[in-house]
This record gives sequence, structure tokens and C-alpha cells, in this order.
Amino acid sequence: MTEINEELASAFDPITPEFTADQHKALRELREKCPVAHSSQFGGFWALTRRADVIEAASNHKQLINSVMHVVPGGLAGNSRPLLHSDQPEHTLYKNTIQTVLLSSRLKADVVESVRAEARKIIASILEKGEGDLVLDYGGPLMAHTIISIFGIEGVDPHELDQIIHSYVVAGRVRNEADMKAANEKLENIAKALIADRTEHPRNPDDDLTTAILRDHVAGKLTDPAKVMGAVRQPFAIVWIATSHSLSNMFRRLLIDRGLQDTLRGESSLIADSVDEFLRMDQPQLGFARTANSDLEIGGQRIREGDPVALVFPVANRDPEVFEDPETFKIGRYPNPHLAFGAGIHSCPGKNIAREVVQVALEELITGTGDFTLTIPVEDIPNEYWPFRASLSLPVRVAPPASACRPAGAA
Repeated sequence: MTEINEELASAFDPITPEFTADQHKALRELREKCPVAHSSQFGGFWALTRRADVIEAASNHKQLINSVMHVVPGGLAGNSRPLLHSDQPEHTLYKNTIQTVLLSSRLKADVVESVRAEARKIIASILEKGEGDLVLDYGGPLMAHTIISIFGIEGVDPHELDQIIHSYVVAGRVRNEADMKAANEKLENIAKALIADRTEHPRNPDDDLTTAILRDHVAGKLTDPAKVMGAVRQPFAIVWIATSHSLSNMFRRLLIDRGLQDTLRGESSLIADSVDEFLRMDQPQLGFARTANSDLEIGGQRIREGDPVALVFPVANRDPEVFEDPETFKIGRYPNPHLAFGAGIHSCPGKNIAREVVQVALEELITGTGDFTLTIPVEDIPNEYWPFRASLSLPVRVAPPASACRPAGAA
């Protein structure tokens, strides 16, 4: 790591009370005063806060690579799981295989139908009790069901998978290597069982992700057996984290902004028009990162070889150079070039399915209830602050809907 002058070294600290109290405010001030800032936390890293700099870094896969560290802080997960852990040309070999399957219209239709049915089932259970947790009882389990649906996993209960991934994420957050390893072993066992099943009973590779990966492994395109297994295993965690954390932030907004909740419930056709604005305003990924493999310059700042560089997407999504009145939630904002699904070659290959799933989760929660209100003060909500920004629990009282109306196309 290069020597950093004292002013830059103190420019950014993501674990101070000021930062955790209001991340958006702290990041906005950082973007205005020191848009390419250095932090001495987590061994030292750079933070990019302007959208243009984030795009530039995400597009520069030759000098800013993923295989060393894909998130700040790194060091626990290892580097055997494409796509996030790989560089060119290996990265695109895996992404082409995975993305082709995830673009299948038949797969998307099947997943969306399955997720909608599961969402209604969960909401009915919450309504029966009159209360629940929108994160722990709804968002997390629903996203575990989504993973099972996308992969066609059999013999694994969504709540079991949700608990395993939740344990894995919590262990990573507190840097508990033993618990993280134990949870990861369970996820790997699910991936190994899935690979064994598809080896013996292959399905249509056009819409079965594991079969497509194994086909290209046998054909010699994907050569490393450990990374083939990792390519099946990685989405279990990364899809759950990205989608459940995004939903958590969206639900928190609806709980705090009563006017928005009432507007969307009163005119459900607006929910679809609001999804991209939710994604822009509430993206959870703060610490996704690259590592410089040579000296380079970003935003006028010299980055040295070996330096980690965090692409701070949420603040880039509120850059006034790109978004008019960026701190205001505008239903139907256009244009809306948010970065919720990343940028460059490491952008999300399943963004079409992911967006549909998020929309379904919002639609079913809003139209399937008459109201939901927090049962704890806002200031008591437990939150994650870095490398993801998300509420970890949202206990609520839930009222039944006044009518059985559903958004168009959601029957």
C-alpha cells in the first residue's frame, strides 16, 4: 500500500458514529469534498463516490481486477467462485454460460410465477398472526425460495436455505471464520448434490443453470472442477444478499414514508413504475471492490498497484451530475440510469429475473396487506452499515387488505 498523506487518510471512515447515523449524508459530503477518498480502515482502501468514476473503474477490468478482493473488507471467502472472484478471460467464459440461461424467458416466467405464489403464502401466514418481520419472515425466506426456483433445487426447504445463508452472512459480518466456514460447507454440500444430480439426470441446458455449466465443463470451456462447483455455489449467497438487502431497504422506506406506502397501495399500477427508483435510492452494496494490478489515475487521484478500490454504488446513484433532484424519490423517474445491477463486465447477469422478483415481492406485500407499521422505534432498527447498507430486522403489525385487488397481470 502506498503512503497516504494525513488529510486523505482521515477523509473517509465507514465505521464512525457519524457515518453509521446517516450514510447517505456522510457519503454525499464525501462526494462533494473528496470524491476519491482514502480510508485507513480494513487495511486501507480507496472509495469512489462520483458516478463517472465508478463507471470508469467498473469498465477498467484490465487494471482493476476482482480475483484479489471483490468486497472490502476481504480475506475470508477465498477466490474460487466465479463470477465475482474471477478476471478475464475466465470471467466471461462463465458469465456467457450463466447469462444465457438467466435470459431464458421460460425460466423467468416459471421463477416469477413460483415466487408470486410463495410471497402470497408467506403474507397469508403473517396476516393470520397479525404481525411478523418483513426481513426475517418475508424478504429472506422469499429470496431463498427464489434461489431454489432458479436452480430447480429439490429436497431443500427455503427456510433451511435462508437460515444457512443468514448464518454465513452474519459470520462474515463479525469476521467469525469458523462459523462462516461451517455455513459455507453446508452451501457447498447443496451445490455438490445439485451437480451430482444434474450429472446423472441432466435437464435442458437452455434453462437449467447447473446443466449448462456442466455441459460447458465437459466441452472443455470451463476447465477447473473447483470453480465449476463454485459457479453453482456462489449465487446461493450473492443473490440472497443482493435481493433480500434491497427489499429490506425498500420496506424500511415504505415504513417510514407513510405517504409513499399509501400512494402505492391506493394505485397499485404505480408499483411497477416505482421499482427502479427504489433500486436507485436503496441499493445496499457499499463495499464492492476491485484491486489495482498497476498504477493508475482515477478522478485525478493516483492509485497504486495493490490498492483496493471500493465502488460505492449508492452514492453514485445520487450524483447530481446525472440525476436531477437526486435525494427525492420520484415514481417513474426518467431517465434513471441507476447502478443497482452494477456496471462493466461484472454487472449482474441475472438482472432481468432479479428486477422481476423484486417487483413481485413489492406488489404482493403492498396489495396483499391493508397496512404495515413498525412495532419498534425507527432508531431501534438494527442495521448493517458496511460493506452493505440494510436493515436486519423490521418487526411490523400487519392489517388485512380492504379489498382483494391485485395489480394488473398479477392474478
